[in-house]
Amino acid sequence: MISGILLAAGASRRMGMPKALLRYQGQTFLERGCAAFLTAGVDELVVVLGVCAEDLRSAVPTHPAIRVVVNTRAFHGQLSSLMVGIGALSPASEAAIVNLVDHPLVTAETIQALIAAFRRTPTPILIASYRGRRGHPVLFSSGVYGELLAAPLDQGAKAVVRKDPTRVREIPLDDPGILADIDTPEDYARYIGCGQQ
Repeated sequence: MISGILLAAGASRRMGMPKALLRYQGQTFLERGCAAFLTAGVDELVVVLGVCAEDLRSAVPTHPAIRVVVNTRAFHGQLSSLMVGIGALSPASEAAIVNLVDHPLVTAETIQALIAAFRRTPTPILIASYRGRRGHPVLFSSGVYGELLAAPLDQGAKAVVRKDPTRVREIPLDDPGILADIDTPEDYARYIGCGQQ
């Protein structure tokens, strides 16, 4: 079983409104993120909400593969939300592909490519990259779930990624959305543009 985890628990302070509710091509970022995972064919998708959970819960698409969980400690940072997501995975989960709601341009094809790469050569950690730069999503095999759950909150998942470079593989893909991190109104204007909402 291949799982997806979509992290949407942040406070969106720099944006000034929940990033998950920003729009692109007629969909919210939250809807786009869920659609990319489901189109790619993940067996389950855990959506982690946090600071704005009550505002966002009704915006999560209804689908039998989607499960919503809430990180009540989202102020501890992104890793705390990933921990909640991992804790909600099915016991049959072989790997989890993790994406962030503020990376809404990641395509279903990119997620499918990570799944295919894992199926061909199971590797503990796969990281999508574009033109030599690492971004999101990231695939973690079930073998590192325990390490992620035990990692220091102040270091994040990077502590696990950096622990042993030999178990990390970059997957070069032709998807600039891998690097499109939308945190501020300026980022939104740069990547989305006024005419494409």
